[in-house]
Amino acid sequence: MAKELRKTKDHPDVAKVMQQQREERAVANEEAMERMDSAQPTPTQEENDLARLGVQVDEKEPDGSGPTVITRTVVANVPLGYDTKDVQAKQSEAARARGGESAQSYSRPKSEPKT
Repeated sequence: MAKELRKTKDHPDVAKVMQQQREERAVANEEAMERMDSAQPTPTQEENDLARLGVQVDEKEPDGSGPTVITRTVVANVPLGYDTKDVQAKQSEAARARGGESAQSYSRPKSEPKT
């Protein structure tokens, strides 16, 4: 196990992947900062002042943020990539039913009664 970890840590692709992730993060941060620089608060202070006086403002000033970009969608009945304890328990029960023993057990070990 330790040798496998050492191989993974010393593998040259690890540094490349980490550098690629840093570059992607830097690009995403730069885009977010540009959007924030060009945006203004919504509603504007003038719109807040008019609303306080009871004036209804139908035409609101655009905040300059541009269209909303959704990068990830959630689809029904498609796993998100993690298992809850309930799913893990069902999988371990299925493994026991097939005759194998699960790798993880969530039950507490039984202790001997003290007499």
